[in-house]
Amino acid sequence: MKNLKIATVLLVTTVLFSFSSCGSGTSPSDTIKKAYELMKSKDFNKVTDLYVTRDGEKFSEEEAKKMEGLFGMAAKEEFDDKGGLKNIVIDKETITEDGNSANVKYTVNFKNGDSEKEDARLIKIDGKWFIKV
Repeated sequence: MKNLKIATVLLVTTVLFSFSSCGSGTSPSDTIKKAYELMKSKDFNKVTDLYVTRDGEKFSEEEAKKMEGLFGMAAKEEFDDKGGLKNIVIDKETITEDGNSANVKYTVNFKNGDSEKEDARLIKIDGKWFIKV
């Protein structure tokens, strides 16, 4: 019984730590999955933090607000109208030789049975992966 309590506490702590982290994931695929989980929970501010411009620059405050609005509209269309997010399946992750950019092909599966193939380009900045718009 004591071991079960310890295991439960460790599991809860690990889950909370992984959800509370603001940075991007340890791999390009982790960053994609995190973005969708944040959209699912309607935390559009944190979703925006995972994105950068095509040039790898962070968004200005005004641009970030616009992005949050766009993510809100996309979440309504993608999640609410399709019964919610079921899962994300990574089909292929390709990281360049220098390790600073990547391409992730993945499938978004919805609870109503629909699925969509997606393709994202990512860039590594200061050791963290960000999705390019």
